[in-house]
Amino acid sequence: MAEKLNLGCGTDIRQGYVNLDSYKFKGVDKIWDINKTPLPFRNNTFSEVLINHVLEHVDDVVKTMEEVWRISKPGAIITIGVPYFSSLNMVKDPTHKHFFASATFDFFERGKLKNYFDVSSKMNFKILRRTIIYSENRFLRIFNPLVNLHQPIYERFFAYMFPSQVLEVKLKVVK
Repeated sequence: MAEKLNLGCGTDIRQGYVNLDSYKFKGVDKIWDINKTPLPFRNNTFSEVLINHVLEHVDDVVKTMEEVWRISKPGAIITIGVPYFSSLNMVKDPTHKHFFASATFDFFERGKLKNYFDVSSKMNFKILRRTIIYSENRFLRIFNPLVNLHQPIYERFFAYMFPSQVLEVKLKVVK
């Protein structure tokens, strides 16, 4: 079995990955409803997990992230893409259940917020990078660095006037 997991792959089938989805699209290796836990993998199986436009659809983000942590090896890299909270794409899809801001994943880094996750869960991730993508459009992507200069200021004062499209986060599993 590959050491990489493409969780909730949809039609984005990746070579060298276990492609898991709840539907049997062409190329899907494992059919599984992500909301059903535990996921069908042993502890410490994957060195890399890709979760691209999936977390906004799950019933419980915390439970899903706990499962990702469980099935990941120590030091595994988790790459996540989610619609940004002020994006039209976030609110126009009726299957989206959760909103994400640049600090959302702080909750999963033990000690960062000194909150109840520190005592209620074993999971721990180190945030390696978080990037707000204003646009993928070749003319508008020049603004991507601007919205990332100081993410809290952008989110507080400008996110609804100039809404970004996507939040990308890279985490490292800490065990």
